[in-house]
Amino acid sequence: MAERVVVAGGGASGLVAAVFAAQNGARVTILEHKDRVGKKILMTGNGRCNLTNMSDVRGKYYSSDADSLDRIYDTLVRFDAGRTRDFFESLGLYTKEKRDGGVYPASEQASIVLDVLRSACDRLGVQIRTDCDVTAVKPGLSGGVVSVVQYERAEQGQDRRDRKCPNKAFDRFHREELSYDRLILATGGKAASVSGSDGSGYELAKRLGHSVVEPLPALVQLRCDGTFFRALSGVRAQSEIRLLIDGREAARERGELQLTDYGISGIPVFQFSRLVSRAVYDQKQCEARIDFIPYIDIGKTDEKSIERFPHKTAEEFLSGLVHKKVAAVVCRQNRIAPGETAAQAGVGKIRACIRMLADFRVKITGPNSFEHAQVCCGGVPLREVDEHFMSRRCADVYIVGELLDCDGVCGGYNLQWAWATGAIAGTDAALREDRT
Repeated sequence: MAERVVVAGGGASGLVAAVFAAQNGARVTILEHKDRVGKKILMTGNGRCNLTNMSDVRGKYYSSDADSLDRIYDTLVRFDAGRTRDFFESLGLYTKEKRDGGVYPASEQASIVLDVLRSACDRLGVQIRTDCDVTAVKPGLSGGVVSVVQYERAEQGQDRRDRKCPNKAFDRFHREELSYDRLILATGGKAASVSGSDGSGYELAKRLGHSVVEPLPALVQLRCDGTFFRALSGVRAQSEIRLLIDGREAARERGELQLTDYGISGIPVFQFSRLVSRAVYDQKQCEARIDFIPYIDIGKTDEKSIERFPHKTAEEFLSGLVHKKVAAVVCRQNRIAPGETAAQAGVGKIRACIRMLADFRVKITGPNSFEHAQVCCGGVPLREVDEHFMSRRCADVYIVGELLDCDGVCGGYNLQWAWATGAIAGTDAALREDRT
């Protein structure tokens, strides 16, 4: 059994890995880059923390190859949503399931999720060190050593002691080395850097001999061409959106579309945003085709329905179908002047507007930045870790959570991956017999 387990990263996967390792007898230390652990947990589910999802996981995850997808689904059978709920209930947190299968804390407060994890760490004697960076990993014949930079702020009234501190937010620092029997890399990806995900884990993995599928933003807004987006900013519309990559349909989603001054957002956009990120990275062309009126048979919008309201402006007529901002943009696209009535515009132009509402095409230029993304796609390939997430390149080192080449759709699936990989790795790190 491992005597000392070091966990690099105090996010969802890191905290759970620490709890499971400590429950199985290891002395555990968490090294966290930010000033407190679990910041990203507080951001999930709009502050309500969608813990997991009871729905079938098939088709809800992505990776770079089919074999990796099989590994993902195998992991989520071994530690499924039911086990996640049981685990949190064992910590005193009760959950509730919603109609879509999403599972939330009974209080719908993300903060309580972090509270029970921190409380478990305290009870199990897990040492949590914040404001520190893991700069290197030095494997040994058994276990190894991590190099750590620990940052500190001077006390009030005390002069700065180190003018060469590499992190300007702090006044001083010191370097040290910590030995480990097992090391768990749970540093997160590059998404939402405010939570502490700075991409450093990828570099550590590379130095240990791993390859990394290029990390890209996922579950993120999309930027689009078009001078009209500023006029559409703030509009929300129940729509169907088709994603075309190099002219071929790659995805289709329905839900509440959100229009911004730079492009498109909302859950249906998030669901296929990782496809856009990868396609743009591969220099492919992406287009979104938006149906603003999926609930209407446009063939029934005939000349008689237009003749019923000859006094209405074209914009007013179309506003009976869609948000007035969308109606105004579509009228301009079809060269209908402001104030021009439906009768003046004529049946042909009105029908052209309706067809455009059902097939509004925009060129996607790329995803928003990592700072706006909820997760990353890409990471360390799953073939480079074993079924317990120990590295096949460097023994006694585990890689979990978002550092791996796995990302899920919205709805609690990414947190479920974090809980599952953390629990499996933490248990194995504590119980696996030492090498001889």
